Amino acid sequence: MNSKPEDSGHGPQRLVSPRSVRLPFFIGALLVGAAGCGALLWFIAGPAATGPAQSRPAAAKAEAETALAAPAPSEPRDQVLPTPERTAARTALVKPASPAEAASLPPAAPEAEPSPYTRQLVDSLSVLAIAGGTVTAEQAAEWRGKLQQLVEQGAAGVPAIGEFLRKNTDFDFGDSAGALGYGSARAALFDALLQIGGPQATSVLLQTMQTTAEPREVAVLARELETLAPEQYRQEALSAARQALAMAGSGKLEGADVGPLFELMYKYGGTGVVPELEQAAKQWNYYATIALAQLPDGAGIPALIQIAQGTSAPKGNAVELLAQTAPQYPEARAALLDLARANKIPPSLWPYLTPLLAGGQYRYQDSAFDDSLTEGSRRARESGHVLSGNQHFYTTPDVGSLTPDQINQRMALIDDLRSATSDPVALNALQDSRDRLAKLLPASVATTP
Repeated sequence: MNSKPEDSGHGPQRLVSPRSVRLPFFIGALLVGAAGCGALLWFIAGPAATGPAQSRPAAAKAEAETALAAPAPSEPRDQVLPTPERTAARTALVKPASPAEAASLPPAAPEAEPSPYTRQLVDSLSVLAIAGGTVTAEQAAEWRGKLQQLVEQGAAGVPAIGEFLRKNTDFDFGDSAGALGYGSARAALFDALLQIGGPQATSVLLQTMQTTAEPREVAVLARELETLAPEQYRQEALSAARQALAMAGSGKLEGADVGPLFELMYKYGGTGVVPELEQAAKQWNYYATIALAQLPDGAGIPALIQIAQGTSAPKGNAVELLAQTAPQYPEARAALLDLARANKIPPSLWPYLTPLLAGGQYRYQDSAFDDSLTEGSRRARESGHVLSGNQHFYTTPDVGSLTPDQINQRMALIDDLRSATSDPVALNALQDSRDRLAKLLPASVATTP
């Protein structure tokens, strides 16, 4: 993927700067002894968010309340991640729930304190004492076993999880994430709540979504609520996304990657979010136009056409997304051909259309919904980073799902574009697109130029 000037309004600037800036956060230095573990709990961020009482089931049986095995004092152990490079502190600002959001919480059962056993389980999951920088296979197995024990507590484990989440702290597992199966303690506890299910777990997930402003966390919680209660909490999810996006737009989430918020909007927003995405394109040109292209039933195509035919900064981005969607939506195809005939696609933009016409798709680098690719394979793809709006994305070929008929339809579109322009740069780019598609078909099946 080639670089384009930042002020061109389109095109990624690849890896302009590493993602090293963390979101601002409210932190109070607090050392808490993890009962029986001998580990230090670092960086408690901000006061606990207020909200309606959480549902509290009965405490776990007394016989289960046994101390977890602690390492011998003589063992050489290091805390796992209280470092600037792998920040263990909670990095999101807390946003209080509005009265309307608070009223939407499920009915709460009487409060119940976490049992000592479940509280200790949660503590042991949120701090790792290891030697050498990453966990061993045995340590990872032990950690996963404790997570399973917490899940097996069912509703009785929810109070301890809610207590930890309301502290607004997190621990990034860094290089140990692969072995543990989760990137952080909060991610593991969110999944535990999803596995436990029920009204108590749903209430904790919903309250956390309504009080966090961390973009990916908002999206993950929305996804899990959708799993537990399909379509029931979509408006609350959209409201949480809008609030976090407004904070980012006003500079209160400096360094945040808001891509997951745009994913959430096109997943759950329908046609109602089109005006918001059009407005957001002025600040997040790629993120917003990608979301418009992903709206169901082509709901965002008219907006993309309007942007592409205008003079605002996201114009080039809209043209790219029209090229991506042209094989699927006739109105996008017609608009793209009109732009080519009118010579309104600048030479510098044509190379960026090449992979899209050949089946490529723009995707969010920090996706909270797309599990089709591993993180390693995402990094191997053609990626881009635009400093303005801190936008991270990549293109990946979607050729695996293309039938021979679909490939030939794309070739026909490319041929129509070749007839619509005489620009030598455009013709070279279009030939490149056609060559890429031709390689996917036997010579006897592919159409001829």
